[in-house]
Amino acid sequence: MSPVPRLVAALFVLLLSYPLVSGGQVSWLKRERNAAVARKAKRYLLVPMETAVPEARIDMRYKVTSAAGKPLYPADLPCLVHRSTAAKLRLVAKELAEHGYALKIWDAWRPPEAHQALWDAVRDERFVVPPSKGLSWHCYGVSIDLTLVRLDGNEVAMPSRFDEFSPRAASKYRGGDPEVARRLELLQNAMRRQGFRTIESEWWHFDDMKPQGGVRNVTAADLGIRMP
Repeated sequence: MSPVPRLVAALFVLLLSYPLVSGGQVSWLKRERNAAVARKAKRYLLVPMETAVPEARIDMRYKVTSAAGKPLYPADLPCLVHRSTAAKLRLVAKELAEHGYALKIWDAWRPPEAHQALWDAVRDERFVVPPSKGLSWHCYGVSIDLTLVRLDGNEVAMPSRFDEFSPRAASKYRGGDPEVARRLELLQNAMRRQGFRTIESEWWHFDDMKPQGGVRNVTAADLGIRMP
């Protein structure tokens, strides 16, 4: 083969392989970035949910939208939680699996920068802690917003959507569907057995009342995360 056809052939192979190389590089960079964040988070007693509670499904809703009308989180924000809280959630996940359910996480550690943006949009103390009164427990990784799904990940009916600011969001709301009421009671009882507290205004929100090792102040900037 003459030099020209060989050069053309080489360029053709390179063009075909570029999307694979490019995609692989992006995936590698994302893994490296997440690993770097996890190493820094460990100093603040935060761990990734994907490894701490592998049974749970992750669907960080503030990556998509929020009451602010725009995402509060960057698309690659990891789902972090206090290591003590994660250990308790692992026990909850195992108990719920016996009933055919898994946890789906909607929100976990919340950067203080995101919490301020959420308050600026909502400004309703029933649903968001005013930053002037201190940080939400989400900002320490000891509050968690979650729901139930089937073990295969399929959705099940629950009282309301996430962040639905209506009477249906109340933790004591049962409505007219006994199956929904049974699921909510199952979830709440399993969480309470591990020491989590419910709050009146949001059935999906739970607080870890006694995180072992205490909590640490941590911002997105501390972990090298660029906020939107």
